This record gives sequence, C-alpha cells and structure tokens, in this order.
Amino acid sequence: MITITDTPTEAMTAVTDGWYNQLAASLNLSIRHFQLLQPPAVPTSDQALWDSFNVVPPVTLKYNRWLYQQPTFFSQYAAVVNGLSFPESDFVEDIGADTYVQWQAYLKTITPPPPANTLPTVWFQWAMVNAPEVANIGRSDLSTQLLIEGAQALLQPYEGPNAKPADFLPTFSDLKNTLRASSGASFSFDSTHDDPDVSNSWVPGDDPNYFGIWTGSSAAFHVSRKFALSKITVSVQFDHVATVAVTPGQWYNSFLLHQAWASPCTPPWIDSADWQAYFGATGSFTHAVGSLFAADGITLTLTSDADFTPAEQVIIKGLAAVGDWPVYCPISSSVFSNSIATGPGSLVIRFKSAPGNPVILGLNVFDIRSYVGAG
Repeated sequence: MITITDTPTEAMTAVTDGWYNQLAASLNLSIRHFQLLQPPAVPTSDQALWDSFNVVPPVTLKYNRWLYQQPTFFSQYAAVVNGLSFPESDFVEDIGADTYVQWQAYLKTITPPPPANTLPTVWFQWAMVNAPEVANIGRSDLSTQLLIEGAQALLQPYEGPNAKPADFLPTFSDLKNTLRASSGASFSFDSTHDDPDVSNSWVPGDDPNYFGIWTGSSAAFHVSRKFALSKITVSVQFDHVATVAVTPGQWYNSFLLHQAWASPCTPPWIDSADWQAYFGATGSFTHAVGSLFAADGITLTLTSDADFTPAEQVIIKGLAAVGDWPVYCPISSSVFSNSIATGPGSLVIRFKSAPGNPVILGLNVFDIRSYVGAG
C-alpha cells in the first residue's frame, strides 16, 4: 500500500467528488462502501475479471490503478493463513500434562481411530466425564487446530511453481448473464448544481483525484483545471447495471480469517506482531472487496463551456482516445467509441460502449472488521 500526497487540484477533485456523489445517489450505491475505478476494468475473461477485484483496495474514493500498487487479496489471505499455528504443546499446557496423557491413552482404545474432524466432539464427550474443568478450552484448542490445518491444506494447490490461479465468483460468464437479466438506468449530472462534499463518505474529507481531463493527465494541468471550472453536464444511459457479490473460491476459509482477526495473540499467530502488520491501522490487509458494480451498454454525452484554445482543442482530441473524464475508458474500435466536437466555449464528447461488454465502474469496499463479520 502506498501513500500519495495530493497537489493543489481543488477544481478537478471537487468536480470528480460531485460526480461520485451523483453516481452513487442515482444508482443507489452506498457512499459508506462505494469506490470508483479509474480507469474502469473491461474484462474479457475470468482471469481479467478476477484481477480487477482480487485486490486489497486503497483507502480512497477514487482508486487510480495507475498509481496505487496494491497487494492482492489472495496473497494477503494466504500469508495470514500460513502465519497461523496451534502447536500441540499449547493444547497440553491448556488441559494439563496428566490429562493429556489420559486423553492419548483413551484415543488408543478407539478402533478405528476417530477422523480428525470429529476430535473436538470426541474430546468434549470424554472430558465432560474425566476432566470437566478443561472440557471447553480443550474443545476450542482442537477446533482451532483443525481450522488452521484445514485452511492450509485448501491453499496448497494454489501455491508453488504449479499453482492453480486463485478463482472467485462471479465468473465472466456469470457477470454477463447477470447484466443481461438486469434493468438499465439513466441520470444526468450538472457541475453547477453538484455536491462535492464527501465528508460523510467512507473516506471523509477531501479525497484526492489523480487524473485530469484524460487518462494519465495531471489534475493540476491548466487544461484540466480550466475544464473542471467550467459548466459541465453529463447525460448517462446504461442499458444494464448490476451490483454483484464477490466470493473467493474453495481456497478461502471465512471462519479462519475471522479467527485470525479476532485473536491477535500467540497462538493462533506464530508471531503475534504479524496481527498488527496485517490488520493494524497501517497494515497491509485492512480492507477487502465485497461486491462490484458493473454496467453494460453505456451511452454518455458530456458538454463543457470551457473556452479552450485551438491548441488545447487539438491536445484534447488527440489524447481523449486514452479515456476521458468521467469514466476514463480507453477507446477501442471493437468495444468503445467516442466523438469529440469543439468550438469557442464548447466541448462535446459522445462516448458509447458496445453491448455485451461489461464495464466494472467501481467496487464496494469493506473494512476488514466488517468483511470478516465482526461488526
């Protein structure tokens, strides 16, 4: 995770914050969770889709993927799981050495030996008669052992030189089917009546914007500031929109991640300092993606009354192909198209995406406490 210091870009930041608020209000997106992707993701396969949300998202309303080098969700989860252990010695310490000897002797009398996943129950039934004072803690210890070992076993096929890719739901086909069955939406934006106040969002205060009028441009560029200070209108039509839950594949164990978050001690951590490294205020695993917001069939018309010089008009026309405000989708002959008309005090950009091409416009982000179900 990186920290970037904002430059004096109040105008571009304000108009983008206003767009963020309008988008959220028009499409019933929660400002307690929603994060814009800049530029949006336009997947064409399962892997490309999963790459767009297999991430520990930065704490910002606008996730500029050119600037933030974020760790993947899978890498952080795997590191946490592999940093956990519940040694047999801790079980012995909790139940007492004499009780442990008796327990081991009892296990040898059971033929065939009980499956590992039944040991917590077998222990509890035995201990309630023979060592009731440690029955509960012993069951808890054995359950934790089982949880850690099981989660580590699930991870093994996804690690090493021949590792399977970390899979998720939805698949690309799932997403296309969901969008196809979803309704559309339309709304408009007017910068003279927008609300740039994001103080009540999940990232309160002045959340910085790092793109200007086109993808890769600085928000501090003169042409970007001139654009942001003009009267901007945007009319948007989405043929289909959907918010789709993101679910890790079979390699993931939600119970263990909750246990790891809820128990910042040794055990279950091999090194108790690791809890802070992952889940602390400056840790590397403080947020996760709970769902994505996607659109299909986008038609957008943008107008600005900025009085761009002829030279600035040439620059805008030449660079808008890399994607322009507010969606920043690079133009592709097969997926996206736009037309730009300029004149004195007039800029009109018409953008369109071909149907059947999902565009991931944003993510719904949860702090790790909420993600693991702790409130």
